[in-house]
Amino acid sequence: MKSKMILGLFLSCIMGCNFPEHYFSPKPECTQEVVFSASDDRASETYQTLILDKLRDKQPTDFRYFFETFVEENGQTYMMTNFRHSTACFDIKMLVQRWDKLAGMKRTNGQAYPKELYDLTWELKMINGKEQVVYVDMHKIID
Repeated sequence: MKSKMILGLFLSCIMGCNFPEHYFSPKPECTQEVVFSASDDRASETYQTLILDKLRDKQPTDFRYFFETFVEENGQTYMMTNFRHSTACFDIKMLVQRWDKLAGMKRTNGQAYPKELYDLTWELKMINGKEQVVYVDMHKIID
């Protein structure tokens, strides 16, 4: 009787948790669809433009996301993020304008935080005449 109560309590706790999508699934392999030479800078405008072309017909739910680092550029902060799905893997600079969930992660540059960014959403926006990938939201990170 006691073990059934404990099992029931355990199951109700798990069912009540809001686990992010893909939390228990294996990470997809990084399959390079876009081939660059070793000297190509992933943060360069040329590289980023090629990647933006790949994102035009995609949705945030098409990918899984992995944190690389934060980059400061022209007074803006970007999160270098690895986008992955079954046929592509590439890094993109994602402009961060909202810090509600990322402030602690930025403070430590991701140290001791999960590498995968669950349920991340983004949008393509024109900012100062330049198209950019802009961070919108993601599953809460426990600090």
